Amino acid sequence: MALSYLPDVFWNGMSQFGAWLLDRQKGHIARASIKLALPDTEPQHSHQIARASARHSLNYALSLPRLKHISYQLHDLTTVQEAVAEDRGVIIISLHTGPPDLGTMALTRAGIHTKTVIGAGKQSPWLNSLGRSALQRAGIQFIQRGNPTAVLQAIKQKYAVFLYSDMRAKEMPVTFFGQETSAPASGIYAAMLSKTPILFHYCTLAENGEWQLWFERFDIELKDNRNDSVQHNLQRLIHKMEAVIKNHPELWIWHYDRFKLKKKIRKRS
Repeated sequence: MALSYLPDVFWNGMSQFGAWLLDRQKGHIARASIKLALPDTEPQHSHQIARASARHSLNYALSLPRLKHISYQLHDLTTVQEAVAEDRGVIIISLHTGPPDLGTMALTRAGIHTKTVIGAGKQSPWLNSLGRSALQRAGIQFIQRGNPTAVLQAIKQKYAVFLYSDMRAKEMPVTFFGQETSAPASGIYAAMLSKTPILFHYCTLAENGEWQLWFERFDIELKDNRNDSVQHNLQRLIHKMEAVIKNHPELWIWHYDRFKLKKKIRKRS
């Protein structure tokens, strides 16, 4: 893809302009979300977090065509290999911190058979097409969202499958930073059905600009019935996500309206 060979000055300019535009259009959502999730944050710090989040969010969006050129350090490979050695596939539940599917590419390069689940592309088919092409060029196999059979089949074939669970989904109610919302539960369901190990994955950013890729084992705790077990473990997973976001708030995508604040803010204005 020709875009991957454009100079850094091009990407930096695109990122700065895009971040300014994003924060101008949705900065009120970001700052209101930060106030809800991190109420002890001083206004000036909240402003800094929102602006940094806008920059990172744009960098994430622009990273896919040049994923192979991004510097990273893969931690916890032994943890991943131990999960793979159980020979039941692996479900990797990821948080939106860091370039999307950098972890997928890193494990693929490390010899782990991986697939990622991507959006169906109904709202932006052309963008979805570009993303699929970029994934293919990076050597990443993918499954279109909304195809649970394909996910279960990939697990049966002993793949490590990457899913994201910090977005909204009408699958199961949870609290996120104390706010009632909902989140994808398919990863937990699939793991319980197939007795597949789960890993929690997130990225942090070193001072030298190198992405740090982390993988943690997440063991299922069983309750009285399957639904209660899924609910309990999904909420546990959300709490893990909250802890990472609290420690690295500038890396999360606050401009995404996770708490459905857009209409509420308009009503008050």
